[in-house]
Amino acid sequence: MRSEQDAAAGARQARAPRRRDPAKTREAIIDGLLAAVTAGDFAPTAREIAARAGTSERSVFVHFPDREALLVAATERQSEMVEACLVVPDPSPALAERITVAVAQSAAIFDLQRVPRLPGLQESRSIDAIDERMRRTDERIRAVLAALFAPELSRPDGEFDDGLLDLVDGALAWPTRHHLQDRRGLSSEQASATIERAVRLLLAQR
Repeated sequence: MRSEQDAAAGARQARAPRRRDPAKTREAIIDGLLAAVTAGDFAPTAREIAARAGTSERSVFVHFPDREALLVAATERQSEMVEACLVVPDPSPALAERITVAVAQSAAIFDLQRVPRLPGLQESRSIDAIDERMRRTDERIRAVLAALFAPELSRPDGEFDDGLLDLVDGALAWPTRHHLQDRRGLSSEQASATIERAVRLLLAQR
């Protein structure tokens, strides 16, 4: 009798749907949105996001009460991924080596942001939380460059050359690669060579 009851209980357990970890479901929904955006769909519906996430449309609204909450969470994820690409700045190697490091960092960041950055910039105009998070990441990238090129960015009078840092930061930033690769049609390697040349010219006089 006991074995029959155990068998029946086992069958019921096997038929019962497994509950997904809420945290994993939330992450899958964010992944679903980013996957849709990367594929070129900048305004996917909750149903489309749910399909990519492998969950129900209802789950999307359970974890994110509105579109803005989901966009902010996706921006946070994207920002964390970008910041994980940042190098530990070491100003001791030769300038040429440090420039190569900075250009490789810019290429890695661009690969992550190539498509999501476009709608992100648009949303940042109307959603303060997105604008603030994107700016914070931009400032962290700038801080890495400031430390990496500290010897070249220091003026003879001991003052820090913020204007020169602006130029270096701009040469290595996402818009420059976007222009070179997506508008001019250069390959990643060609864009890197062009950017490396620009940064070398900017810093060589120091």
